[in-house]
Amino acid sequence: MFRSWKLWLALLVVATLAGGFALWRQRQPGVTATLDPAFAALGHGSRSVRVTLRAPSAPLASLQVRVTHAGAQRTVLEEEFGGAERQAERPLALEAAALGLTEGAAELQVFARDRLWRPRPDPGPRLVHRFTVDLTPPTLELRAATGYVRHAGVGLAVYRVAGATRSGIRVGSAFFPGVPGLASDPGVHVALFASPYSEPPAAPSVVAEDEAGNQRVIGVRVTFLPARFPKDTIRLTEAFLRRKVPELAPQTPGTASPAELLEAFLRVNRGGRQAAEAKIREVAQAGSAPRPLWQGAFRQQPNSKVFANFPEQRTYLADGRVVDTQWHLGIDLASHRHTPVEAANAGRVVFTGANGIYGNIVVLDHGLGLHTLYGHLSEIGVKVGQSVSKGEPLGRTGETGLAGGDHLHFAVLVHGVYATPLEWWDAQWIRDRIARPLAEAGIRLEGIGDGAAVPDAAASPALTPPAVQPRKKR
Repeated sequence: MFRSWKLWLALLVVATLAGGFALWRQRQPGVTATLDPAFAALGHGSRSVRVTLRAPSAPLASLQVRVTHAGAQRTVLEEEFGGAERQAERPLALEAAALGLTEGAAELQVFARDRLWRPRPDPGPRLVHRFTVDLTPPTLELRAATGYVRHAGVGLAVYRVAGATRSGIRVGSAFFPGVPGLASDPGVHVALFASPYSEPPAAPSVVAEDEAGNQRVIGVRVTFLPARFPKDTIRLTEAFLRRKVPELAPQTPGTASPAELLEAFLRVNRGGRQAAEAKIREVAQAGSAPRPLWQGAFRQQPNSKVFANFPEQRTYLADGRVVDTQWHLGIDLASHRHTPVEAANAGRVVFTGANGIYGNIVVLDHGLGLHTLYGHLSEIGVKVGQSVSKGEPLGRTGETGLAGGDHLHFAVLVHGVYATPLEWWDAQWIRDRIARPLAEAGIRLEGIGDGAAVPDAAASPALTPPAVQPRKKR
């Protein structure tokens, strides 16, 4: 009897331990799965997503990804793991046509297991992502557009769109988003666009895309007017390098040799220039007023002379040899030393401060993605967020940054893409190229649409750059 009792006790202890071990194993966390991006819809074209697996308790054993739709299942990915991986990331290319999907609700299911034994394996998916199959592209209609565009110049398009989450004008590799709210119809959008100087002239297209990735594209017929990009040669002297390099590359020792000064200058003129341009693009693409803040023609600085045009290809010489080539992306205006700099038109200050080769700069937002930049300033007299009117002082000219003498560097950007400022100084160009397509689409804006009914002559002359005054070579 005593032995029987001890046997039963031992069996009870073993059963308790086994049950506890089984319960402990059952409670060990299984594989977690995440999906990036967590898309809401799938349409025409391929959508790329990533499935990430994490197995905290044991190495990964298997992965299966399925798409269920209209009662049918389709396996997208299946894999067995043979190593000791506890984390894995797998790309997926989902395409409605390849999966045989039609419009409606669908699910993406991720089944994943690790190598840990459990008394009751969970047969369910580790992730269920619900989405919609949408194969209907947005509707798109072009209402009006600028018909004559210069290479490195600007145009405007008005279009109506419905069912899109993103729309605008594509020119080459650049994209210019459209803005609603200027017409009574909320579906009507207006977009300023530019022909990038750095690419061959390319006809613009209106592009609309929905959440599912479906696109509708309409070409815009334009005639490109001739444009001449000037060239110039800059001779680098030791005196100039000793004066400017320490400002832009403070780590350069005062006893640097001419070769060391030149090397530091080239770092600034290349990498420093790229960093400055990246900052300007960031500012110009960060946001813009949804309607024009400006009226009428933009204004050249009073009593100023043009010393360099846009875009100008500059070749840098040192001791008679070519050491670098860069593009000058604005117009240089010179007057008297420390001359007051005025806002070319009404706008809002979105950036002030030092920016590498451009020295002290002010950037104004004029709405619809249009910005002007004022560089090499010796003083800045405005603050970010401040509204300014046409002609209001922004600061004073100077030679901060990579400037060989006191002048103003003036630039125009459309959604971060540089464009020629000359057009914006011309009231007739604004009437013909900006106000007229707005008027044709039934949009009238105070101070912009005045005189828009004038004939848009096919023979309207291309703007010619103003005479460039001789300048001291540095």
